[in-house]
Amino acid sequence: MKRGLLWILFIPLTLALLSCGQRKRDAVFYEQMVDSIRKAEQLTEMKRKAGVYDDPVEAFFDTLQLRPLPIQSERNNFAKIGSFGRVPMSLVSQLGYPVETRLKALLLPKYHGLNALLLEEQIDSVTSNLYLYSLDSEYRPIDHLCLYEERPEDRAEDFGRQFTDYYITSGYEVTILYIYESLRTQKSEAEQTRRFLLTTDGRFEEVVIEIE
Repeated sequence: MKRGLLWILFIPLTLALLSCGQRKRDAVFYEQMVDSIRKAEQLTEMKRKAGVYDDPVEAFFDTLQLRPLPIQSERNNFAKIGSFGRVPMSLVSQLGYPVETRLKALLLPKYHGLNALLLEEQIDSVTSNLYLYSLDSEYRPIDHLCLYEERPEDRAEDFGRQFTDYYITSGYEVTILYIYESLRTQKSEAEQTRRFLLTTDGRFEEVVIEIE
């Protein structure tokens, strides 16, 4: 009778001890895992500071100048906005362009975890277009918006050019003015205004401009 009682008490005690041992092993395992993650993060940061990267795309974007917002239009004088860096040919196709396209880039502040970029496309030796790009965490394009372009405009009674002015707020509200300039009279006039908001999923959504 006593021996049976001892076995009854021994079995739950053994299970409890095994369970405690398992919990201790689990705690040690998770501590080691957290420590490994922390060391990996520290190594990544050390590499970044030393200019050593496993990903060449990340390496390039880390070399770009970060331009704070807001941004006011400088028309085609993009150098006044900031120092644009030349995009290497290996990354031009990732941005959706033929590899021979001449591109320069300027980094903007992140928006809801998304990357943002000003991209200058050099059309020829004197003409360039300016685009605002949203990119995912791996720097792949999500959407883009043309901020500045200039083209000749042949009208019934006049000839001139059309170009744009652009404004970007700190909340990524983008206003674009479409301007016509007469070469005959040298007068310019804003003929249309459009406004866009960058959404949290990286899309540029046009919004209605309220007339005050």
